This record gives sequence, C-alpha cells and structure tokens, in this order.
Amino acid sequence: ASRNISTGFTVPSPSTSSSSALSWQLYSSVAKTSEMMQEMRQKMEEDEDTNLMMQALRGSNMNDDEQAAQGVEMKLVEVDEGTGLPLAYDPIELEKFFSPKPFVVLKRVAQVLAAGGGFFLKAAVDAILKRDYKKNPDLEIKRAGELRDLITSLGPFYIKLGQALSIRPDLLSPRSMVEMQKLCDKVPSYDSKIAFATIERELGKTVNEVFSEITPEPVAAASLGQVYQATLRTTGESVAVKVQRPGVLETVSLDLYLFRQIGLFARNFPALSDRLDAVALLDEFAFRFYQELDYVLECENGIRMKKEMSILPKVVIPGNFPDYTSRRVHVAEWIDGEKLSQCTADDVGALVNLGVITYLTQLLEYGFFAQ
Repeated sequence: ASRNISTGFTVPSPSTSSSSALSWQLYSSVAKTSEMMQEMRQKMEEDEDTNLMMQALRGSNMNDDEQAAQGVEMKLVEVDEGTGLPLAYDPIELEKFFSPKPFVVLKRVAQVLAAGGGFFLKAAVDAILKRDYKKNPDLEIKRAGELRDLITSLGPFYIKLGQALSIRPDLLSPRSMVEMQKLCDKVPSYDSKIAFATIERELGKTVNEVFSEITPEPVAAASLGQVYQATLRTTGESVAVKVQRPGVLETVSLDLYLFRQIGLFARNFPALSDRLDAVALLDEFAFRFYQELDYVLECENGIRMKKEMSILPKVVIPGNFPDYTSRRVHVAEWIDGEKLSQCTADDVGALVNLGVITYLTQLLEYGFFAQ
C-alpha cells in the first residue's frame, strides 16, 4: 500500500482477492469524491457572489468589535412596569397592559416610522429609478449598512429579526448578507451610572460592598445589556457582571404586542394566514425571548450546564454566582478566551468537532440544550 499526498488516503495495492478489490473500489470512490469536492470548492471561491454567501453563512464577517459605532442610538420605550407588565410571556396579560395605554403604543409606532422612513424612502427612490443593485454593488452595500443601523436603533426585538435575516440567502443577496452579519447584536453602551444604580437596586447593596474592583466603563455592550469586569470582595475572584439595559423589557413587550396585533389582523385574510400562522410562530419566539431577559434563569441554566458538561474535559463552562444574581444582574466567572471568528482554520476545525460532540451530549444524554 502507498499514501496519496493530495487526498491523504492510504492507497491499497491492487490484488485479485475480492476483499482487496473491494478496498480498491472504495478508495477510488472516496478519492474521486474528494477531488470533486476540491474542484467544486475552488469554483465556488472563484465566483464572487457564492464566495460572499459562504463567508456570511460561516459568520466570518461578523463584527469583532465589542461595541457598535457610537453614531447609532437605540430607541427604547420606558413604561412603569410596576403596574402589571408580565415578567413571563403572556399575550393575554400584554393585551391587558397595553390596551389602556394608546399613547404609549402610538409613541412606539411613531418611533419606528420616524426611524425607518428615511431608509424606505431611499429604497423607494431606487426602485422608481430602476437602480440595479447587482450592477451597482457599492449602492447595495450602502443600503444594507443603512438597514443594519436602522435595525440596531429599533432595539432587541428588531435585532433578533435582523440576525435571523442575515443567514437567509433566499431573502438577501450575498453582499447584503455580508453587511448584515456585522449587526452581531452590538449597540452603544448606556451610562454606567444607570448600570451601577441598577446593580445596587437589584442586589440591595452598594457596588463597593459587592466588588472590590470594577471597570468604570463596560468592556462589551449588546442589545439586552452590557458587561463589566469586576473582582468579588468576598473571594477575590474575577467575574463578569452583566447588567440589563433599562427599558428593554418594556420595549420588547410592546414590540411583541404590536406584531401580535398585526398577526391577528392578518388572520382575516386566508391568503396570508393559510400560508403561515404568524401568531403561533411569534408566541413561540416570544416565550424564548422572555427567558433571555430573566438572568436568574440564565444563572440556573449555567449551573446545570456546568455540572452536566463536566464529563467533557475540553469544555469549560463559566461558574455562576446566584447570591449576586437577580432578574437584571448576572454575575459569572470571568474567563479569557479567543473568538471563533479570530481563530485559525485548524482551530476552527477542531472546535467544530468538539462543538458537535457537546451539542449531541446536551441533546441526547441530558435532554437539555443551552447556547
């Protein structure tokens, strides 16, 4: 036998025995398939649109910055949630909460229309003037970037929709997918004074009582909250402190309420409702979304996952601190690491294999899956 350098397979020596003949046929088939895949990959890389689409699907164009450009301002609605806003998704309770508040609803509608009006006017002008994005890629990229900033400014609900859109090659062109990948759930940070006040209100202690050190500004910011690096005063452990953004629950609840009303209205038109039950789809999405807003649940899931994944020696799950966690504040172990998008190709391949094993262990061994 010999080794084929190009394919990496061991080449069996031809023989008249049936087993050797079968081995030779198997090798020939695998080698041929490998060569075909290499040729196909080379052709895909030569095609610009296909190459861009594959990059987007791999997530290789994700924004590696910890925070978005400061020019984007997130528009949120603050409502006094102490008057009955549910902390778990309940469409009936949302109806009871927002129906008597028409001015709050109209304010949000006005926010969305004002933010999106400029973009949709430009898109309409492009359509009227018959501007072909395929012939003008710079304009297409510009419009996709404007859409990304628009989605970011409208808050967490729209950001989730934008993230789902960014991996849909049937809806977006490859260049638009690449641009939308940069969305990546990153928004400008909010005032740290508000964040520290939230910590003190939620934990019932001053920041200095809980932490001996804490960064004055967040080290990362996303649509739901922002993260500080700190040191626990009691143990000296380095921790990540995630603080929920003010107005997130209220804005997400209002957006879900508005979209559900649209879905209910669409049920009056069989041509729409027969193709897709938007209300049922939204309810499932909303249930999971509300869970992301509950940091106590996140902490409990983290503790469970750390225990169950201990059987995998190469998987590290951060420790959680339930004594310093509330619905809006989550304290977890600080772990230095490297982003997948910054790893070398060899590292990515090894991590993909490990990730598959980890996912299958969660789903098949424990029946509990957490990202």
